[in-house]
Amino acid sequence: MRDALAGMTTSSFLPVLGAFRGDFGALAAMVQKSWAENPNQSLLYSEEFLRSAFDYPGSSFDLAPALYGVSGPIGFVAGFPRSVRWDDRSARLILNSFLTASTTVKGAGLGIRLWADLVERSRDQGYDGTINFCVEGDGMNRMMPSLSRFLKLNTTRIFSVEFLIRLLRPAPPEPPPQICESDIDLFMELASTLPDNLPLVRLWTRAEAEWQCRRRAGAIAVSYHAGARRGILTGYMTQVASTPPVTVVLLEDLLWGDLEPTERTELLERFLRVAASQGARTASCPVLGYSSLDILAASRFRRSRRVLHTYLTFWNGFQPRPLDALYIDVL
Repeated sequence: MRDALAGMTTSSFLPVLGAFRGDFGALAAMVQKSWAENPNQSLLYSEEFLRSAFDYPGSSFDLAPALYGVSGPIGFVAGFPRSVRWDDRSARLILNSFLTASTTVKGAGLGIRLWADLVERSRDQGYDGTINFCVEGDGMNRMMPSLSRFLKLNTTRIFSVEFLIRLLRPAPPEPPPQICESDIDLFMELASTLPDNLPLVRLWTRAEAEWQCRRRAGAIAVSYHAGARRGILTGYMTQVASTPPVTVVLLEDLLWGDLEPTERTELLERFLRVAASQGARTASCPVLGYSSLDILAASRFRRSRRVLHTYLTFWNGFQPRPLDALYIDVL
């Protein structure tokens, strides 16, 4: 595959393709400058944010191909390991993210070259497929069907992710809640008991759950106990690439457990108060279909215009297909 794509760059421009070198400061600067030209507002991918993503257990620079010019990175994409259940069978996927070409080389086909290189690296390391998200209206989203045919990949657009958002009132600063071992236990228990009819479900190791709940940059996890009934919400704080940047909290895992509706409302409000006390002015939650969103709708969350299309590729014989719901992180 790499040989087939070698001709996609011109002879007058010979960037060096290899594994990311760990120069996060230069990478963050390149990504922010490039994404600032996109019509759709993105997150602010800071050096801290990118470093934290690579702290995820099992992550490796070997699954982050980068193109380097004379002054630093000019193209980048990263793949992060995800274990999932596809129907009743386990699979190891690579979640593709952060695909970026520098403003100096946009339109030269480098993004396609990087994406194809990551696919081959993932195959070489024994993964079963990849999953990636493309913004509606973005160039990569338009190219995915033809790119997959060109690379002879078994790729299907399986889902379209919409988002619910809510403005948050400022709150007095307060320390975030301490996440204890019992919270990690609860998270893993509730994540493992999602409905059996979900066709695509993320599976967790304890190390991954600890990263999700307390080790990642900006992590927030809030649990609720009412007698024997329990639930937990997780997410993380980051910023939107606006002028000036606005702090946002992204809800990730809606694990209501067996809480009653009033208890779910209190859990959500506790989570949002924690986020607001740390500076969040907006909350955002992807609509994935694996968990009830009635409480969010009743709590003044409204649909935004942002849509991400989900593409799943298998090369192990599994057949991707359109889904009504899935449980995976949107990165």
